[in-house]
Amino acid sequence: MLKIFIMLFILYSSLFSKAFDVSNLNEIENLDNIEYINDENNQYTYEDILNKDNLNLLKIMHIGPAIGPFWTKTTLINSSNITKEITLYNPLAGMNKIDVYILRNNKLSEILYLGDLRPQELRNNLSTYSSFNLTINPSESIIIISKIENFYIYNLGWRISNIYDFSSNEIKKIYFAGLFGSLILIFSFYNILSFFLYKNKSYLIVFATGFSLFLYQYGFHGILYFLNINLNLELITFITWNSSSFGGIFLLLFTYTFFEQRKKYKKSSYISIFLILLYIICILLLTYAQFFNEKYFKYAWLLTVLFISSTFYLFIFAIFTLIKKESEAIYYILGKSIFFLVVFINTLGLFNLILYEDIIKFLIPFAYIIDLLVLVVILYLKNKHEQEELIKAKMILLEQSRFNSIGQAIGQISHQWKSPLTSIGTSITLLETIYNHDSDRLILTFEKQLPFMKKSIDLMKKSIDEFSNFYETKNEKEDFILKNLILDIINILNSKIILKKVKIILDIEDNFKINSFEHILSNIFLILINNSLEEFSDREENRIEIDAKIINTKIIINYKDNAGGIKINPIESVFDYFTSSKKGKEKSSGFGLAIAKMLVNDKLYGTIEVKNIGDCAIFTITLPLGTVN
Repeated sequence: MLKIFIMLFILYSSLFSKAFDVSNLNEIENLDNIEYINDENNQYTYEDILNKDNLNLLKIMHIGPAIGPFWTKTTLINSSNITKEITLYNPLAGMNKIDVYILRNNKLSEILYLGDLRPQELRNNLSTYSSFNLTINPSESIIIISKIENFYIYNLGWRISNIYDFSSNEIKKIYFAGLFGSLILIFSFYNILSFFLYKNKSYLIVFATGFSLFLYQYGFHGILYFLNINLNLELITFITWNSSSFGGIFLLLFTYTFFEQRKKYKKSSYISIFLILLYIICILLLTYAQFFNEKYFKYAWLLTVLFISSTFYLFIFAIFTLIKKESEAIYYILGKSIFFLVVFINTLGLFNLILYEDIIKFLIPFAYIIDLLVLVVILYLKNKHEQEELIKAKMILLEQSRFNSIGQAIGQISHQWKSPLTSIGTSITLLETIYNHDSDRLILTFEKQLPFMKKSIDLMKKSIDEFSNFYETKNEKEDFILKNLILDIINILNSKIILKKVKIILDIEDNFKINSFEHILSNIFLILINNSLEEFSDREENRIEIDAKIINTKIIINYKDNAGGIKINPIESVFDYFTSSKKGKEKSSGFGLAIAKMLVNDKLYGTIEVKNIGDCAIFTITLPLGTVN
């Protein structure tokens, strides 16, 4: 009879009192029996809360922005005849401090110190949440009093689960966190690799955005605390509060750089810069609040307003890019639309304007991932378009280089033709004079002048043949003697070489053959020699040295001049387009060496390098023995 009476009493207590019965437990938010009170002046102790009768009944667990600390009290009973092993946890990971007082038979049984600002070693149950395990014997009643302190955002309730279900859910959470971290790692590696490949800083910004997302999610969901990797606890809190601000900054920076706002949309660029400055101010404000004066967290709502404003601005700008028919704008607006919608819903939940369900917490990383994937896609499409344009530009540059070198060669040929043309002209004038005044001597004079005229014509024909051979384009590789190729270039530039008093030394065997594209290599040597001639001063010791040899199945060609070396720093930039050491009227287009490098790399599948030794510039061309196109 006594047992029946006790059971009926416990049942009555569970129905009409503020106690919560854990006898038939499924995971549930313990709401109906939690009482709370605000302790902004820090005046209460747990004994005060135990004996207080005028506590408020908690109607919703997540109360959102508030100034604490708060005290809560709840009673758990076990009306079954089986001992219950349960876990209680606060569902807002990242709570700063939670002091838990467990009372059995109205006597203090245990004190637990939870929260992300408490060392992990103090926990008897390390998890991503502030949690603890509790054993409730049959017919036992336990009072739990909690003091909860946090920066601005509060969740006052406890969720109750059996230990097995809680552990299982934690394992799943850590598994998905690991999967998410692996994806971010792959994503980061891809973007860093793409940056070095394409030299596009937008990839670094996307990487930074993804890393900010990674830190925010790992901090907000308690993963960083759970991993216990010796991170400073204050640092974990700093990361959780500020990583979203850094993410907002990087999203604005991406838009600023990708769409070239400073050049194309100046007014929008001012808005982007202004919002970035506001984010920096918010980071400084929250940092000051965390480490110096917690009261300043009351302005944390400004960060939320700023985040919504910036995502809304990016959404509006995405519409604007679509109107302006920017390439890839349709993808950009898709990412920004989803992101803005999710941020808006999350903000409503965070500020308790809608019920803050768990699904809302996970919408943010979902939207972030979609947005990041969209950014990568539009970067890929833009790079693909730029690569196509670059290929076209290279073809145009090659043609320009071809015409430029033709012009140079024609200039040299016309200079070489002056002497034989003058000689022929003199002979014709002489013959004409003899014909008009002394016709009897015409045949004799003609016989004497004919060899000179034929010699002059042969010289002119030789120049034309050299010019024709030099610019004959062949689609197939062929064997040719390297020394003869360079001698042809020297003959074309002979007058300029003589004028500059340049001595050219060839350390190449007479029968040194190369199987490659003769016209491409001719173009490269024409660029190198002509560049040297342009740099030489009027002195007696001007010198060009060229040697070639085979080392380990590679053809190594060294080209050296003593024209003073490369004056551009860093020296490798001499191969960049529009780079020239000449100034003023003598400034060249800066295409020559850039085209030479492109021909060596893209057409001959080799490399070209440059270095200075004293007053000498040395170019080293390395080609495979079997060059392919």
